[in-house]
Amino acid sequence: FRVIMAEVLSLEITSNATEFPYEKKFPSTITLLDLKKKLELVVGSLSENLKVELRNAEGNFVSSLTDDTKTLGALGVKSGMHLYVVDSSGANEELKDASMIEKYEMNDKEYDKRENSVRAWKKKIMEEKGTTEGEQVKEDDTETKAAEGIKVDDRCEIRVAGQMTRRGRVAFVGATSFKEGIWVGVQYDEPVGKNNGSVQGVRYFECMDKYGGFVRPSSVVIGEYPPLAIDDDMDEI
Repeated sequence: FRVIMAEVLSLEITSNATEFPYEKKFPSTITLLDLKKKLELVVGSLSENLKVELRNAEGNFVSSLTDDTKTLGALGVKSGMHLYVVDSSGANEELKDASMIEKYEMNDKEYDKRENSVRAWKKKIMEEKGTTEGEQVKEDDTETKAAEGIKVDDRCEIRVAGQMTRRGRVAFVGATSFKEGIWVGVQYDEPVGKNNGSVQGVRYFECMDKYGGFVRPSSVVIGEYPPLAIDDDMDEI
């Protein structure tokens, strides 16, 4: 069978808390419920309180998205469309009036002392990886460039430091909801993977359990790699 690469949707998002738009990208395979969870920080409300309206590129109402189990693709969401998110609890209405919000400015030295800030989180990740912010940007650029030469159905060999070499075919290339950046989904020739083409409830391609996995583009080598032959002359163990 032929696996179709999941489409990445570029969407403009506004809410009843603010008219300032956010541009976000999501795979078409993400469910409405998972999308709402990701929008909690954007809107400032719990996912169960969020109602989502789908509008076209001109801002005209198309439909109300109500089935949390369906994917964005199944709900008819297309790249370039607009999502208007409403907090049904009304708790974020006061955020519209900037005069009601007490302004507080923190200098960099005080912000650096905070352990639960975004800056602290990014610093921790970079320290664990042994990279600086500039090196992280360079790494992202490298992965993006590597992905340009990879397409669905390509035969490939996966080479990850410290792991055995695996062979298979490319089944997915693009953004995912489980982690930022570009990922390559591979259907392995043998059960050496970690999944069946889905991660955290989002399906990116179809394969048997343990035959699927996701790696960074830089770990993928494209070529005429046939499945590894089984040596029938091996002594029985």
